[in-house]
Amino acid sequence: MPMPWSPPCLFADAVRHRISSQVIDGFEEWWQMPALVVALAVLAAFAAWMVRRDTAGLPRAAALLLVCLRLATLAALVTAFLDVERVAEHEIMTPSRVALLVDSSASMSLPDTAATPTATRARRALDLLDEGLLDALAPRHEASLWRFDADAEPLACLPAGREGDVAAARAAPGAWREALAPRGYETRLGEALMRVLDHEPAGTLAAIVVLSDGGSNAGVDPLAAATALAQAGVAVHPLGIGADTLPANVRVADLVVPARVFPGDRFPATAYLQAQGLEGARVRVELSERAADAAAPGRVIDTQECLVPADGELVPLRFDVPGLAKGGSRVVAVRVQPPAADTVAEDDVRTADVEVVDRVTQVLLMSGGPGREYQFLRNVLERDASFAVDVLLGTAAPGVSQDARKILDAFPASDEALAAYDAVVAIDYDWRTLDAAGQARLERWVSRESGGMILYAGQVFMDAWLEDDRSRTIRGLFPVDFRGQGQGGASAAGGTAPRPLSFSRDGAEAEFLWLASSAATSADVWREFPGVYSCFPNDGPKPGATVYARLGADPTGGPVYLAGQFYGSGSILYAGSAELWRLRSIDPSAHERLSAQLVRHVAQGRLLRGARQARLLVERDRFPVGATVVVRVVTADDGQAAPRPPLCRAVAPDGTRLAVTLTPEPARPDTFQGGFVASREGGWQIDVDALGSGEKLSRRIQVQLPDRELARPKLDRGLLTQLAAATGGRSRFLADSGWSEAAAQELAAAIPDRSRRDYEIGTPDAAFKQTLNGALLAAACGLLCLEWVIRRLVRLA
Repeated sequence: MPMPWSPPCLFADAVRHRISSQVIDGFEEWWQMPALVVALAVLAAFAAWMVRRDTAGLPRAAALLLVCLRLATLAALVTAFLDVERVAEHEIMTPSRVALLVDSSASMSLPDTAATPTATRARRALDLLDEGLLDALAPRHEASLWRFDADAEPLACLPAGREGDVAAARAAPGAWREALAPRGYETRLGEALMRVLDHEPAGTLAAIVVLSDGGSNAGVDPLAAATALAQAGVAVHPLGIGADTLPANVRVADLVVPARVFPGDRFPATAYLQAQGLEGARVRVELSERAADAAAPGRVIDTQECLVPADGELVPLRFDVPGLAKGGSRVVAVRVQPPAADTVAEDDVRTADVEVVDRVTQVLLMSGGPGREYQFLRNVLERDASFAVDVLLGTAAPGVSQDARKILDAFPASDEALAAYDAVVAIDYDWRTLDAAGQARLERWVSRESGGMILYAGQVFMDAWLEDDRSRTIRGLFPVDFRGQGQGGASAAGGTAPRPLSFSRDGAEAEFLWLASSAATSADVWREFPGVYSCFPNDGPKPGATVYARLGADPTGGPVYLAGQFYGSGSILYAGSAELWRLRSIDPSAHERLSAQLVRHVAQGRLLRGARQARLLVERDRFPVGATVVVRVVTADDGQAAPRPPLCRAVAPDGTRLAVTLTPEPARPDTFQGGFVASREGGWQIDVDALGSGEKLSRRIQVQLPDRELARPKLDRGLLTQLAAATGGRSRFLADSGWSEAAAQELAAAIPDRSRRDYEIGTPDAAFKQTLNGALLAAACGLLCLEWVIRRLVRLA
């Protein structure tokens, strides 16, 4: 979770007082002050002349005394006229700031150098901060910590010059270190530099220190950002992490297979090979399969020979599997037999789970009317042999004909009838037609029977049933809040031009939303999509829900369009309007692929559920490196609380076991949730000891590096060197000279101190002004009285 960013630390070093005149301070023209001086001089001369004229017959000493008294009286009156006041000025020191920009993309999970295969680049970056860099900067600079990958985000601001504050900030590892875990699917170094320049305070930003392997693979060119930094006088000091040459190795980078197949059906298995330093060598690759609980290697299905690709290049290798006869969970494995020069054996094998299901997915398609989304979705599911579709059309007359297995006149009237379905798709359905018993039956089916739902918002019926208190149970199923009533109408209809969908990181990583075989290609297809015209207004996601996409260009500020949540043991997906059919304007197959994937995603809880005593739920089967894997365990069907949380463990690819703490959900005592960070690439296994029944539940997931991070895993020395040269900084590469406290002090000495001292003017001193005015009044009156007395004594008055 990102930490709140701290503004510049301000220190009040001293306080001084200044006496000023409100009248003089209000002058705006150059001639006003000279005019005032001339006027006062003329007034004083006239007063002295008048007194001297009155005292022409007096002795010179008496006359001079009366002139002085008159001028002193005039001075007191002029001082009062000038509105003199005293204000306090606080001297504010704004310390110099250095931004530490740490790469958190997935490539930072790779080994630092060939000599240290177990130490990752991310770990090395943290060591740099601890091994003198923060201490070297602290005497003169604040240290502003940032992470960057696909976006850039400020994490914390460590104060300058205060040893106790610096030590306290560094002693709290949860404050910012966890946010630096490598998890980004691309590296946008140029955009990160521009964001730092725009976000940090102007004038006090002394330098940017970049801790990265330099593998910028998306966004603004870093050298273009360097031009703006050079104009602002901000130098970039890159600290290159990683090696120019990786150890000789050929690896299975990824294995893509269908999550579910039918017995005997042919399906493809595509392996992706990547190599370093072995280009042109010939290797043998074999595909095998075994039962999920078997320890033996399994039977070999097919073998192929191929040439090792160029360094960093991903080469697909396709196998056609003739079919798996036995049902249940099977493990498909691809193993490469490396040449003798290969130095890393741990990545020669990649496995993936395939569920062999012996039944089709049963779908209940409900719609308020025969709109386009309904028609296209019904046709997609009806033509796919893996789905069986029943239809409940709200506006259909008795005896109407539809392309479906069965046309229902009413919602299933019993739990047994509803349990026949794996997924329910509701498109702008009028839930007022469902009585309280039917709504409770649907809620039980989702929460206890692992049912899956796709809920499409609409413009026809949704406004009306939201205003009906009898539909409160249905509102609870949605992953977004509809606190206001009567929100639809014209506001839900949207505009006259389509608006694109902006995907969050969760949406970009969710494979059931991919329109192609990879995240990068899918993102390109989504960018071609013009968008949708409407999105039903909502008040944001509910706690625990996942936002996949928002309407508009802002991925954080627009209305939620695609969201999902676990509800008990079931899965629910929400779409803000029934307009996904517009994907057909790009390619009809894009909409067909998406429709099938959405239904399979929400139905997997029914197809893959284990014993009824406990169920293990994971959002998806594949995660990028650094992603947080949320684990949910439903312990009972009756909604009763379990005596204690189940025991959950995550087994990493290298065999390391991580204990996953499960905590009960407040609203559902029979449901427990926890999570862990998938920090290493490869196959992970999640094991849960179910309580009561003694059954052990298991689920395997695949964790892989994103395609763009895999393509260029080496240190980009040239880019970092050019970046330093263009901004006046200095680059340093750890593979050449290592790192020490002396190196940290040398870097800190090369960064100028841009601390700034300003003065903050306080409020006028009211007591001083009152005292001064009283003194001036007393002085003027006293001087006039003294002048009168002297005049009486010299017989002038």
